[in-house]
Amino acid sequence: MPSYPMPESNQRTEPRLKLPAMYTLVRAKVVGSTKYTWTGHLYDISVTGMRFELDMPIETGTQIEVRGMLPGKDHTSFRATGRVVRLHSDEEDLGPAVMGMVFDTFRSPMDHQRLLAYIQARGVYDQAQTDERRAA
Repeated sequence: MPSYPMPESNQRTEPRLKLPAMYTLVRAKVVGSTKYTWTGHLYDISVTGMRFELDMPIETGTQIEVRGMLPGKDHTSFRATGRVVRLHSDEEDLGPAVMGMVFDTFRSPMDHQRLLAYIQARGVYDQAQTDERRAA
């Protein structure tokens, strides 16, 4: 499967779109696995990463593949690979594990475009940023 690289970055460079977690779905697996292992919800997303929850924490640095399904009448979905960069949950916390992930690649250019269009349609970018992205 070909991959489409994301720009390298060590910081958040894109605005995040907050999502109603109960209406989102994320499936995750370790890169190279044949089946998705975990199911959870998304809290927020940008074109460079996301914050999400699963029933079990995934160690930071782990390369994972995700399939995200976003709320709305069009049932927008995307697939991406990346790495877990942050674990927000405490080990003694009995609730779900909240993590941050940075995207390294999208499965296809269409996955990236669907996510970008979803975020833009919700007014996250101002007009200048939108014009700049189209020119790039």
